[in-house]
Amino acid sequence: MRNVVNLLLSLMDENVIWLYGLLALIILWHVRAFTRARRDRVNTVFTVEREVAAHNEGRALANIGVALAAAIVVTATKYYVMPLIDLQKLVAPTPTPEFVVPTAEPTATPTVLATPTSNVPTLTPQPEATATPQAPPTPRPVTQAPAACPDPDIRISQPGMGARVAGRVAIRGTAAPADFQFYKVEFGEGETPTIWNVIHDIHRVSVTDGVLEEWDTAGLANGTYWLRLTVVDHTGNFPPPCQVRVVVQN
Repeated sequence: MRNVVNLLLSLMDENVIWLYGLLALIILWHVRAFTRARRDRVNTVFTVEREVAAHNEGRALANIGVALAAAIVVTATKYYVMPLIDLQKLVAPTPTPEFVVPTAEPTATPTVLATPTSNVPTLTPQPEATATPQAPPTPRPVTQAPAACPDPDIRISQPGMGARVAGRVAIRGTAAPADFQFYKVEFGEGETPTIWNVIHDIHRVSVTDGVLEEWDTAGLANGTYWLRLTVVDHTGNFPPPCQVRVVVQN
């Protein structure tokens, strides 16, 4: 059933111009019928013919109303409903492969201090050499590689793939493809989410290498989550979204 709905929405999206043309022809046809019925009602002197003409007028007006309502429904579905519908939810979910980037733990290299020695004995006492203490090496922070997104203009750079997050998380990246209309950032729970939740709202201003959204994880259960960035163009279409796997540890 979901595949049938997805097919109908795709056909409507691809043939919306033909639908508008067909509805326009239907409206013009019934406007012509209404005009003829009104002329007949005004010009006839017989009661029966006048009632028939009045009935034809009403039927033509009703058909015009139905065609206008259909045009409104097509317009609302095309430009207001479809951009907010995730068509991927209407088809059978496909397991998303998990990419785990191994992290290297920093290791401290022990420093061997040289002990001063004297090969030639001398009668003059020499002051004892004092070794200068050296500061231990500072471990470098472990960073996660960013997700491999299909479109460089639609990508999440931070947090990286497999990153561990807590509290308020700044989601950085780029959402600036050609013909940009708006973007949204969503999150889903588990390794293969079936339900996606929009973080805050959609955004109609493009972002290049900046903060896309702030995600508050304080009220979420610890575990694996997926973040998804989707950008919609002015035709209502959208390329494959960028997804990144994170682990919430509050």
